[in-house]
Amino acid sequence: MKKQQPKPQSTSAASTITAQQSFIDKYANVIAIAITAITAIMSLLLFNMRVDEGGDDSAYICRAFDLIESGRYPSYQGPLYPMFLAVVISIFGSSLFVLKLTSLLFITASQWIFYRSLRGRVNVRLLLMVMAIISINSWYLAYASLTYSEAMFIFVEFCITWLVLRYESCECDGWLSALKGALPIAALVVAAILIRTMALAIIVAIVVYMLTSRQWRKALAVTGLTIALSFAWLGVRTAIWGSKVDHGGSQLEQLTRKHPYEIEKGQEDFKGYLGRIVDNSKLYLSKRMMYVLGFKKESDRTLSTFTTLLFYALFIAGGFFGYKRNRAVFWLAILTAATLGLTFVMLQALWDQQRLIIPSIVTGFTVMLYGIYNLLKLVTRKFAPYITMLIGIIVCFTSIAQTGEKIDLMALRKNMQGDNIYGYTTDFYNYLALCKYCGTLPEDCFVACRKPEMARIYCGGRQFYGIYNFNTEDPDELIDRLRKNKVTHIITASLRRDPLVPRDKIINTVHRYCYFVMQKYPKAFVFQKMVGSENNEPASLFAIDYEHVDAVRQQLAAASSPNETNENESKADNTLN
Repeated sequence: MKKQQPKPQSTSAASTITAQQSFIDKYANVIAIAITAITAIMSLLLFNMRVDEGGDDSAYICRAFDLIESGRYPSYQGPLYPMFLAVVISIFGSSLFVLKLTSLLFITASQWIFYRSLRGRVNVRLLLMVMAIISINSWYLAYASLTYSEAMFIFVEFCITWLVLRYESCECDGWLSALKGALPIAALVVAAILIRTMALAIIVAIVVYMLTSRQWRKALAVTGLTIALSFAWLGVRTAIWGSKVDHGGSQLEQLTRKHPYEIEKGQEDFKGYLGRIVDNSKLYLSKRMMYVLGFKKESDRTLSTFTTLLFYALFIAGGFFGYKRNRAVFWLAILTAATLGLTFVMLQALWDQQRLIIPSIVTGFTVMLYGIYNLLKLVTRKFAPYITMLIGIIVCFTSIAQTGEKIDLMALRKNMQGDNIYGYTTDFYNYLALCKYCGTLPEDCFVACRKPEMARIYCGGRQFYGIYNFNTEDPDELIDRLRKNKVTHIITASLRRDPLVPRDKIINTVHRYCYFVMQKYPKAFVFQKMVGSENNEPASLFAIDYEHVDAVRQQLAAASSPNETNENESKADNTLN
């Protein structure tokens, strides 16, 4: 492959402030290194030594434990990240600090890769402005200390961006050179898909991007190698774990329902998928994106159609101007549209999780700023750079204000000193303190609870039985399910439905489970221990008395026996008569 000569930047993209542009161009690398260092420093100041309340944070670690301990394939939510964590655990042990530190390294490295991939392709002031905003944004940097797959995915995504832009600017003399350049891209695309299934959209983005410049050979090379490497991975997986491994079908089945947990509502229809796009757009653009930019408090849950349409308009403008004037920005627009678009279509609106849009924050914001700049140039060519820079500065100030509120050095110090649950809200503090107490129970005890992965992390790796949902109110079926799984104890906790509203509505799945059982077996659950007070979001541990269950069943059987005998005698008398 021969590299094409870089195209000279158009005068329309030149800064009106020649001296400033010269200074920034001269020291751009130094500034980028400084911003990357700030990213690492701010990530450390925001470093969260606790596992996330959402549960997926600890679930990834538990899948890594299962892979190490029993060789179980981590099929749910993408296998590559738990496999990576398993390697880290095998080398460094199960230290939460070390596991979380890998996320910090991924986020920091991705900043530099983002810069290197776009340097010389995007206006350097715009590029550095986006990097600066991200380097102090608490919403984004939170994933630098969480064991979610987002940090690793962002790193891989930016590596793909770097390679795709280089690949497009290279001339291919034939199929051999096209395949040679496509191989690392295809390998990273497969890796991205193994981290997050939604990364399937990346291959679509690459094909569209290449075809818009009529590079069909490159599009076919990337597609063909991605398919070939995917089948190669399936062969390796089958050889190691066998053919019975879940291929992601259970997760796909869950996503295609109207409600992920309520099977009786049936499968989603075309109208429903369109509704998802509308609902998710409002949730993630007019609410979640506004949180990230610092224009809305987390307590503000209002949705805005106008804000949603405004974000869409700015993004579409950025993509349009990118198509006309800047191929790199156009790539970012296609990548963001493909990944977010698939997310909005496939996920039910009830998920409403910030993490779902985090990988698209940097790319999406770059496209929108580029759109704002070019729209302003249509009105005032002279002041467009100033106004764009002012918008960036405002977002910087709103971001740093939010970040300052979230820095908790006391909690970090306490966590590092050994109090690994300090800093949680009262509901989770009481729940996890009780989970830690369960570590003192005899080894043959098996405890059921609502968030078993978090419990396992804080109980030294001890297994817990998870009660996420149930589809019956039959007390016999419910208690027999616990007996069948050898559950001996159960935890009820006051975990908040809304983390910002204490002592209000709670996640009552386990409470309802126990309630239905107690309708028939009132003494099935024997109180053992409580952490917290009745009026302060307590968590309680109960032992399960299966002898009481059996005794009640015997009494009911005995009570029904005379009736059955009388009925049989009456039938016999009638027959004789």
